[in-house]
Amino acid sequence: MISKTIQRAISIDQKKIDRYGKINGDNDIIHYDDAYAKERGFRGTLLHGPHMSGFAAEMGARKYGAEWLYRGRLHTKWVGPVCPGDVFDVRIDEDGVLTASVDEQVVLVGSATLR
Repeated sequence: MISKTIQRAISIDQKKIDRYGKINGDNDIIHYDDAYAKERGFRGTLLHGPHMSGFAAEMGARKYGAEWLYRGRLHTKWVGPVCPGDVFDVRIDEDGVLTASVDEQVVLVGSATLR
């Protein structure tokens, strides 16, 4: 097990959001219509929450290696919006605590641990 913080910065664009939506079948307009999202008070369309969790799960795999595939446990809570043009900065600390932010605003919290 690696005993340091692991971090990844991921640039988010509409193409990424569209591709994920196609894979998971989520056709909610908030993810695809910029004007609609802005009318509802967001800066733009929104990255899917499960997509954020997927990036967090990757941190578990990086931290724990193959053990993650058999014994991994992921808990996430989406607490802020991620829009095209944002950089989703996700990190996992030595205790498995997950945090993701956009411009220092926390957008995801949780944990990735082994059972």
